[in-house]
Amino acid sequence: MKLKINGIIENIKAYSARGDAGKELKEARLIENSGLDGDFHATGGDRQLSLLIAETKDQIKEQTEKGLCLLRFKENITIRGIDPKMLHPGVQLVIGEATLTITGETKRCFKECPLFETGKRCPLAGLSLFAKVVKSGVICVGDKIIAGIM
Repeated sequence: MKLKINGIIENIKAYSARGDAGKELKEARLIENSGLDGDFHATGGDRQLSLLIAETKDQIKEQTEKGLCLLRFKENITIRGIDPKMLHPGVQLVIGEATLTITGETKRCFKECPLFETGKRCPLAGLSLFAKVVKSGVICVGDKIIAGIM
């Protein structure tokens, strides 16, 4: 591992269906090549999990001009204490018993979003992350995150 970054899990959420408000979990099982057990996105592929940097979420909540970002982007794991510039595709995260690989850095904008309609940059652009599970295991709120390039 060339680079080490430490952070923690602040929140874990599973969504049973599209549009679901989600269920907050104290712990969850991540399943290799699938995703978060009980989450409707757990179908494999490169977007098995969605991650959000807590500090970014804090900044968006303080903005006066609101978009649809936090209303529609439903993260599975909120992480705190990791510089988003250090997280990009290929970086691995070791959390509890599990290992994830970051597969993508952004979400698609919603055409009906007021920010999108005016051509303004979405605050989540490049700061919402997607990952796949490369090693199954249980993760818990408060778990330390070790990130690195393997």
